[in-house]
Amino acid sequence: MIKKGLFVFILLFACFIIYPAANAESPRNISYIAIGDSLTAGYGSTEHNYLRINGFVPQFVSYLREANEVTVENYGIPGISSIGLLTYLQTDIGLQNRLKGADIITLSIGGNDFLQTIRALPNVEERELKQRALLLEQTYNALYAFLRDLNKEAQIYLIGLYNPYPENHPLREPGVRYAEAFNEQLEKHSKKDNTFLINPLQPFFNKETTYTHIKEDDIHPTDEGYTIIVKELIKQYEEFNQE
Repeated sequence: MIKKGLFVFILLFACFIIYPAANAESPRNISYIAIGDSLTAGYGSTEHNYLRINGFVPQFVSYLREANEVTVENYGIPGISSIGLLTYLQTDIGLQNRLKGADIITLSIGGNDFLQTIRALPNVEERELKQRALLLEQTYNALYAFLRDLNKEAQIYLIGLYNPYPENHPLREPGVRYAEAFNEQLEKHSKKDNTFLINPLQPFFNKETTYTHIKEDDIHPTDEGYTIIVKELIKQYEEFNQE
């Protein structure tokens, strides 16, 4: 009987060795979908073998893969406006189905609306500017609502606007005002469950020539600028997921 009991004990011990118990440190399987404009596509970042690996999406994926199994899909469409993205999402059934299963969604949109409005100055009236701002707000609200209807549980990270125009540039003051107003609208959404605002406006302030390509008349971030964005993204992610 003693020998039989000893045999059972050894067998159970061997099972624990062969099949270790799962614990909180086990890798998670994460589905990440990035949607948006040229910021999501990584325009302005250094290319390596035709890949923009220094954009915020690849940097964020590299961070996530340090402790997780991650699948990623990038739907960054350069030049797309907020209404263009809304139409795209509403008509692409395949993308809708993939969004339903996403754990993390990042959304960058509004930059091209920003450019169209800012570059129209001073040739448009204040009333038209307000109408454009209202249309963007309504479209963004519809975008967010559409994403939440598809997926109520995903973590959604909203990428805000920065002002690319440095001191003494004629578009600096309206650029700052526009970006502030836009980010305030996003902040309202960030108060909702599983929604977070990534606001690059202050970090970029007075560092526009370092964090963007504005010297070449290109508003897109440099590698350093994208790193600033992803640092804030990682900060928000860690604060929520390590509670």
